[in-house]
Amino acid sequence: MYEPENHLYEFGPFRLDISERQLFRDGAPVSLTPKAFETLVMLVTKRGHVVEKDDLLKEVWKDRFVEEANISRHVWTLRKTLGENEDGQSYIETIPKRGYRFLANPEAGNGGDQLVLERRSIMHITAEEDDDAVPWKRELTEGLEPKLLAAIREKQKWAGGRWGFAVLSLLVIGLGAALYQNWTVTRKSQAYVAAAAMPSSIAVLPFVNASNNPDVEYLSDGMTESLINSLSQLPGFKVIARNSSFKYKGKDADPQEVAWALGVEAVLTGRVLQRGDDLLISVELVNARDNTQMWGEQYNRKAADLLAVQSEISHEIAEKLRLRLTPVEHQQLAKRETVNPQAYELFLKGRFYWRRAGPGDRKKSIEYYQQAIAVDPAYALAYAELSATYVVLVSASVLDPKEFMPKAEGAARKALESDESLAEAHLAMTEIKLSAWDWAAAEREIKRAIELNPNLAWAHSQYASYLSLVGRHEQSIAEIKRARELDPLSTNVNHQVGISLLMARQYDQAIEAAKKTLELDENYANAYSLLGYTYAAKGQYREAIAAYQEAIKLGDSSPDIQIYLGAAYAKAGEREKAQAILKRLEMGKEYISPTGLANLHVALGEREQAFALLERAYAAHDQQLIFLGVEPEFDPLRSDPRFTGLMRRVGLPQ
Repeated sequence: MYEPENHLYEFGPFRLDISERQLFRDGAPVSLTPKAFETLVMLVTKRGHVVEKDDLLKEVWKDRFVEEANISRHVWTLRKTLGENEDGQSYIETIPKRGYRFLANPEAGNGGDQLVLERRSIMHITAEEDDDAVPWKRELTEGLEPKLLAAIREKQKWAGGRWGFAVLSLLVIGLGAALYQNWTVTRKSQAYVAAAAMPSSIAVLPFVNASNNPDVEYLSDGMTESLINSLSQLPGFKVIARNSSFKYKGKDADPQEVAWALGVEAVLTGRVLQRGDDLLISVELVNARDNTQMWGEQYNRKAADLLAVQSEISHEIAEKLRLRLTPVEHQQLAKRETVNPQAYELFLKGRFYWRRAGPGDRKKSIEYYQQAIAVDPAYALAYAELSATYVVLVSASVLDPKEFMPKAEGAARKALESDESLAEAHLAMTEIKLSAWDWAAAEREIKRAIELNPNLAWAHSQYASYLSLVGRHEQSIAEIKRARELDPLSTNVNHQVGISLLMARQYDQAIEAAKKTLELDENYANAYSLLGYTYAAKGQYREAIAAYQEAIKLGDSSPDIQIYLGAAYAKAGEREKAQAILKRLEMGKEYISPTGLANLHVALGEREQAFALLERAYAAHDQQLIFLGVEPEFDPLRSDPRFTGLMRRVGLPQ
């Protein structure tokens, strides 16, 4: 790999010792995978300059072919490890479409033993210097035993003499040896305790479809997701959400690197082979601390026994991890979504098409959910996901809200009637209550969903969104960060982090969050939309226009993005372009939110037209009115009594 001139770099609380291939934080070693370490070395040694992705691939992964996503995951790991600098910013800046830049300015040295460096520093403390006035001396003496510190300061009175210097040197050498011995014993003790502890977190990676038949891909994907959902209901046990686990679909990933990137201690992998009505399922549980197998098993069963096999695997994992389950938790693991194999297969097909995300695919998922319900009329999870699909397609203006919102509500109610203990059923009802502007009921439902399944990342994300809408921004940011812990590689969750920061008016942090989301997927249009919203809120309209145009180029042709682009044009002084967009939208045949159009009129300085549209939105129960309290574009109207009155009617806090 790239060999730097210097071997020791210090930044913030960190010391990077390249010759020893070790990163320290406040003197304690920090664990990094080899590739993450090499990535950090290249970024630090080229600090202040953009390191192109191609250069990283050539230097760090020169021994094999990998995708750019590998870089993103390792940079994400480094950000998580390093945290933030004194200014509250990440040490690593993303340069969209190009690469990364290390922002700190490390102090470089020629390397050497850490203990020697500290000893040399202490020996130069003299009586004439005020320790508290010299930051590096204060750091060196912090944490020393009071008697030992007093002895050193007593020696300072005569340390200027040659004999005093020699005696002080011997004293410090003895101190260093004692501290090193104590540190070594402590670290060994900690390592022993860590090795003895059982994993308390797991990632279930996508099971491999070994059938060489893409038509049964839904089976391996569905089994993986069902295991994630089953294990996630265990309290006190962290289970990585589906979106992040599926980032590794089709990749031959090292379990330790996966565990480090996702913040877990165990990894479950598996293979599914279907031959006619026969299934061969193999699973392996790996302890990521030492990369050893904790458990492995093969199951030869009929396809009709798939539900029973999944229950067996969940119980085996709980047993191997020595989880002490209550009778209720045992019952929860044993609970099956349905007892009908045909209904389950139809449901898995519905979920498979839902995950493909296109409007056509999601319409197809509705058909499969409906078929599953026809086979099993008490299938609670099928009702819940059917309701959620209706809501998403209504929000995207694909389905008519007058026809399909009542259907969504009916499906959510059937889910609760069939299984009140199903978290997804309460999550579906949350959306219904929000659409009715019943804020208190929506919060009760979302909190109940989290209570039933604390590992349900999407529930935490939805709660964060709710908290933003009602102005509880600190809680929102905390909640979305919890969602990100459970689903760290999800573009949707990382995007919501930026939204929560934007609504809290933390604009610089929102921009950084959007750039981090682009590391996960540089073609994620919503991240560019978020950049556009935030730049516009900061008054950087040229940057906002460029970001909106990039989102449109990546496929976001929604009326909303056109409206916000028009608003940015208006505020940048290009009224003709803004008015051309407004005219095109008004003449179009698709549904346009009156609330959105009001945004554009506000940007054009047309207050009366904006208020007329907001009244029309209220009469139509337009769902975008839920953003009234936090939408930056509406800030010019907030002092008008008509606006506060509208917020009161929608039920939002003033």
